[in-house]
Amino acid sequence: MRGPRPEQPGLRRDHRRLRGPGDDAVTQRLQDPLLAILVLGLLLRLAWALLIPVEPVSDSAAYDTLARNIVEHGVFGFRPDEPSAYWAVGASALAAATYTILGDSYWGIVTLNIVAALVTAAFVERLGTRYFGRIAGLCAACTIALWPNLILFTTILSSELYFILFTVAGLWFWSRGDETRWTDIVLAGVCWAAACYMRPIILLFPVALLISAIPGGPRRFLRAGANCAVAMAVILALVAPWTYRNFQVFGEPVLMSTNFGANFWMGNNPESEGDYMPLPAWTEGMGEVERSDALLEQAKNHIRSEPGTFVRRTIEKALLMHSWESIGVAWNEPGITSRLGAAALLPLKLLLTGYWFVVLGLALAGFVMLLSREGVRGLFHPVVAGWAYFTAIHAIVVAGDRYHMPSVPFMALLAGLALAQLATRPAVTRFRAFGGLSR
Repeated sequence: MRGPRPEQPGLRRDHRRLRGPGDDAVTQRLQDPLLAILVLGLLLRLAWALLIPVEPVSDSAAYDTLARNIVEHGVFGFRPDEPSAYWAVGASALAAATYTILGDSYWGIVTLNIVAALVTAAFVERLGTRYFGRIAGLCAACTIALWPNLILFTTILSSELYFILFTVAGLWFWSRGDETRWTDIVLAGVCWAAACYMRPIILLFPVALLISAIPGGPRRFLRAGANCAVAMAVILALVAPWTYRNFQVFGEPVLMSTNFGANFWMGNNPESEGDYMPLPAWTEGMGEVERSDALLEQAKNHIRSEPGTFVRRTIEKALLMHSWESIGVAWNEPGITSRLGAAALLPLKLLLTGYWFVVLGLALAGFVMLLSREGVRGLFHPVVAGWAYFTAIHAIVVAGDRYHMPSVPFMALLAGLALAQLATRPAVTRFRAFGGLSR
């Protein structure tokens, strides 16, 4: 009987000694598709940041001014001697922190933008896995990682990437189902309070999630109602210091910002086309709160006098938000032109809009699949509720392609569902699904 060659056991023993108890976990982690997706997303964003410089224009230039006034004068305002609350303070405060640490450099902003995008992709994967399965979660994360507009936002000083991150992070804590503990709901409120410092439109998001709990029956709805109350209380408590600051500045409480009246007027006045427009000359010289109140009242008067126009325009604004996507090019235009030339602008806009329409189509397909699987309950799914909530907010107020960005993670989740369905079907069936054999 032949035994093993003497060197084999020794080799095996050496092999076992070289492998620690955590090596299998490390190997599994290195083979995790999510890690590959995040690395790919990181490389794409680094490549863009190395190619295109940060050159703030439009809203980005305003954020830059606000941030520098914080650093140099300790004042949040467009002028060093004039405190403001026209915009939420969050994005400017983060930029100011990077200027304090790195001086006159935008690399801190680029770093924060990359981190926000990649962490968002990770949370989207977790949400997709929880709601629709592992493959759907990975497809959704990949959709976020490869999204051209999100990649171009790497070199833009704005609130969008941070707002998206805090929104999905809060939803992750909220969505832990039967595992939910009060600590999770508090953490959800903390995340959404951070989002409120970026854009106050998050404030009623817990109410939208409460509505999504209706199909679960009275017990689940009551629990969701309690969770909603806790989350809202946490948001208001964490926003209160800034509200108090605004009270000291303006003599009356302003939750976060004073631009709601202006934005509402832009989308609801006789000359409105639904998107941004300059404020009327008669508001010059007004204080921020006075101007907001006056514009809000004029917009409400217009709606009262022409309710049919309001309904029609609201539908038009919802469609306008989903009509194209090119804001990442517009806000990077000086940097793109200086490095790639003006001829690169149109191809980049076509790339962004093309990707947008692909994701939009997949998201709608995912929505149909969700309805076919869950029936009417699918209309109340948290992912659908999120997309509907942010669409409704801007359809009522003011629209434009940048305003669909809060809906991006929800669209990616539904697109992930559609992609997972296609990926797990036999090749012939997938071909038929696209009409290949039916013609």
